[in-house]
Amino acid sequence: MSGMTGDEYMDLLLERQAEWERKHAGDPRRPWARPLLEWFIREGDDLLFTPPEEQPQPKRATQSRVYRSAASLRAERDRLVTQRAPLLTPILTDRAAAGGVALGPKRTARVQAQEDRRLQRYVSLTRRIEALETRIQRAEAREVRAA
Repeated sequence: MSGMTGDEYMDLLLERQAEWERKHAGDPRRPWARPLLEWFIREGDDLLFTPPEEQPQPKRATQSRVYRSAASLRAERDRLVTQRAPLLTPILTDRAAAGGVALGPKRTARVQAQEDRRLQRYVSLTRRIEALETRIQRAEAREVRAA
């Protein structure tokens, strides 16, 4: 029975599992889950089935990095700056109304939530702009070296 394929060996383990389940069908102590196939590996099974030798994986071809130009990074930075600019103007210019005097408690909470979202967006855009500034400096240095 030597020289089994992997599929044939799996069928043998499944057959052993099914046999065990038939044998223990009425047992009240039977576990609620099916037994693992690993439990049915017997000593000497390594003589029945020898796993195929692993073929070495071919190495991936390396590709050189593609850097963005400083001009494209500046364009993205300028676009983000224009997106960030309107976030600085307050939703309500009347500070008394913003404090809840004229709006009421529910309206005040809604306005505060809007302001919070605007502030979060402003902070995320500012962080992105600062990161782009650093990348622009590196791109300019790279372009000077390449020239």
